[in-house]
Amino acid sequence: MIHLNSFVGTEGNGLSLQNHVLTIHHSILDTILIQNDLKIYVCSGASVELLDMCQNQRIELYVEQGARVTYQILNSKNTYRNFKCNGELIVTQICLEESKESLDIELLSDFAKANVELLSLASHHLAEFTQRIEHKSKQTESNISNFGVALHSGEITFETTGQILKGMAKSKCVQLSKGIVLDDDSSVTSKPILLIDEFDVTANHGASIGKMSDDSLFYLMSRGLSKQEAFLLILEGILSPFISKVQDEQLKASIKQRIEQLLKR
Repeated sequence: MIHLNSFVGTEGNGLSLQNHVLTIHHSILDTILIQNDLKIYVCSGASVELLDMCQNQRIELYVEQGARVTYQILNSKNTYRNFKCNGELIVTQICLEESKESLDIELLSDFAKANVELLSLASHHLAEFTQRIEHKSKQTESNISNFGVALHSGEITFETTGQILKGMAKSKCVQLSKGIVLDDDSSVTSKPILLIDEFDVTANHGASIGKMSDDSLFYLMSRGLSKQEAFLLILEGILSPFISKVQDEQLKASIKQRIEQLLKR
């Protein structure tokens, strides 16, 4: 993993860092750790994986045409992110703490793509997520999938806005939020907004929020599991796809440990 705290100047591996501006000239095989305010430029043809663990910071990202960025957000708190994308952007976030997060994405070139997947687990705390994607070119594509699990008086809010400007034909904007509420004192709220100024597009949103299925619990219990074991097995099926995307084994272990703590509180 590349740590930027001790990295200044230009290196032969295709990176340069000057005055809180990081430029990625070529594809980077190692993951780059982001922890402080930063402007990031990913040049055309480059492919890179970024790990964002910022708290109370501001991140700006510019992705040129032909570039591909995998952007993972872990243990983040109260951070604002603005991403301008001409290529392909894949964002995955796991949030297990109280936080107020903001993400703005602008799709600026034809065929630009952005995919966002977010998991929030709230126990005894609040988590708010404001997401906005603007389609500013033709045949752009965005997909936002949010998943929230709230328990022990936890509250999660997803406020998601997708906008397709007039003339941006053949664009596609999809939003989906799912939530599981594990007790009567908890809540998951979805606020989807679509602002569509063009006819020749695909735009839709959906939300599914409720308690864990009694039928699923009963089925597993009929196979010999206790209610608690059945509950944890279903929850693991929800969380595992997100956790499996974490490449660093120490981080993965710490996330699993934190989830266990939240569930037991």
